Amino acid sequence: MTEKLVRDKIPEILREKGINPSIRIVTSSEFDFFLRAKIVEEAQELLESGDSEEIVDILEVIDALIELRKADRAMLDLQRETKKLYRGGFKQGYVLTEESEN
Repeated sequence: MTEKLVRDKIPEILREKGINPSIRIVTSSEFDFFLRAKIVEEAQELLESGDSEEIVDILEVIDALIELRKADRAMLDLQRETKKLYRGGFKQGYVLTEESEN
């Protein structure tokens, strides 16, 4: 099994079930990487299952990454809105089927 980040209470929950998990705590220098990898993992699970609970997991990991990076949530929202203004959102459901060469 490759290493993967889990929620803080998972080791305790596993122990209560009689499982002795092998765990370690990530170093501060690798935490950012593990959070980014967790977003990919949860996004893949959302793709496969379509379950809204995976969205909750993605949001939780994103919040942790924002906190770790000490990012300003208001600034991120401004950047999101600016990008949406210039490039649009995802409400129409457009799918690019072929890229034309102009």
